[in-house]
Amino acid sequence: MRWGNLSVLIGLLFVAPAFAVVDEAAYRLYSRDVVTFSVHGETGLATQLRISGNGNINVPLLGDVNVSGLTLAEAERKIQATYISEQIFVRPQITLQVLEYSKKEISVLGQFARQGKVEFPAESASIDIVQAVSAAGGFSRIARADSVRVTRKDPGTGEEKRFTVNVERMILGKSTDEVFLVYPGDTLFVPERLF
Repeated sequence: MRWGNLSVLIGLLFVAPAFAVVDEAAYRLYSRDVVTFSVHGETGLATQLRISGNGNINVPLLGDVNVSGLTLAEAERKIQATYISEQIFVRPQITLQVLEYSKKEISVLGQFARQGKVEFPAESASIDIVQAVSAAGGFSRIARADSVRVTRKDPGTGEEKRFTVNVERMILGKSTDEVFLVYPGDTLFVPERLF
C-alpha cells in the first residue's frame, strides 16, 4: 500500500465531525464528574455531588455510594434501592443529571503527526481508535499503521493489558474486526516502519 494514499484517507477523516455525540442515557459516570442529585418531594436534599477518584458520591443520609461506570438510570436505581434497604424512604424518586463532565484523555506516542494527549468529547466515555488517530493528526510518513499498540490499565486490579490493532485495515475499510474502542487512560504507540 502506498503511504501517500493512507495520508489522504486520514486527512479525509478531518472533514467529518471528529466525534459522534453520545446519548446521555448511555453515558457511564466517571470519576471527577459532577452530578446534580435530588429526591422528589425532599427539596432539602437537592445538591451537587462530585464523583470521587474511587467512584463514590456522598449521598445525603446514606454516605458513600459507588456509581462509577454506571449509567444515570443505573445509579438512580442503586441509590433508590439503598434508601429502601436502609429504611430511610419507602419509594424515593431519585434524579441524577450530569452537570460537569470530567476531563478524559489518552496518550498518543510514536509515529503520530502530533504526539501527546488526545482529549475525549465531554460526554464520551470511549472513542473509536480511528477517531483517536484522526485527532492526533494521523500517522507520520514512516508509521507502521498495521501495528498500533494499545496499553490499558484495569482500574480495578491495576493489571496492564496490551492489544495490537491493525488500524490501517480499518481506515481502508478492509477490516472484518468490529470497531476497537479506546478508553480514558489508554496509551497508543505507533512504531516506525522498517524499510
